[in-house]
Amino acid sequence: MNFRSFKSLTAIILIMAVFISCSDSNNTNEITPEIPSAETMAIDLSDFNNNSNSKLKAGSNFNAALFRAGIAKLIVDANLIIPKVLITAAQNKDPEVVAEGEYQWMYTAENEDKDFSVLLTAEVDSEDEVEWNFFVTTSATDPPLNNFLLFSGEAEYDGSEGEWTYYDAQEEGAVSEIEWDIDNDGSIDLDFSVLSDRNGNMGSEIDYDFDGAIKTIVYVDGSNGNTTTIEFNTETKVGFIISPNYNEGVKSCWDENLEDAPCAD
Repeated sequence: MNFRSFKSLTAIILIMAVFISCSDSNNTNEITPEIPSAETMAIDLSDFNNNSNSKLKAGSNFNAALFRAGIAKLIVDANLIIPKVLITAAQNKDPEVVAEGEYQWMYTAENEDKDFSVLLTAEVDSEDEVEWNFFVTTSATDPPLNNFLLFSGEAEYDGSEGEWTYYDAQEEGAVSEIEWDIDNDGSIDLDFSVLSDRNGNMGSEIDYDFDGAIKTIVYVDGSNGNTTTIEFNTETKVGFIISPNYNEGVKSCWDENLEDAPCAD
């Protein structure tokens, strides 16, 4: 092979390498970004409520934990019940490709006979992180919403990690925000903060962690700064509560029958 032929072959190989590299890069963004699941907005207390017969025989420690965990869930739901409905309805919907790295979904959702029209947009940045925006139109609220940005967020391309910010048409600025991290093994970490006093919970923070069989809720009451910690094993049913307003803040445990029991430590 002479020198000129060698140079030509080298040039062809380089061009092919660049073409293949560009093709691989483009293929990544041809996949529609994953819409984060409703798990990013929810505290699951079903394990606390799945045995009504056991609850009737439960001791005061378990019932105190159940009551306080319920308060934490109510605070989250008061802020995120509608966003949760809207993001659930978005699952499995097909998007329209607006431009390279930009997508939109247009769909309707219903909650308690109230209809919501949603324009969901997603924009992928250079690092494959996605900016999500949910614009909502409905006459079911007071005031009615017309293409109002109800909530927005940033997330990893696969929807496994990110944050949401929730807005209200009657409030200036954000009313709440939640950060999430959901792993393939099913573990969940949610950090929720109330930024508005519209429901009387300003400053409250709720951390929810589900790791293996252990669910942990840490609830900081924004009105007084008191911190309640609840841990529950979804397999053995044992758990504990530590709360300044219960049993003088002493760690209080229950056994597999939900009856009061000495704490191991």
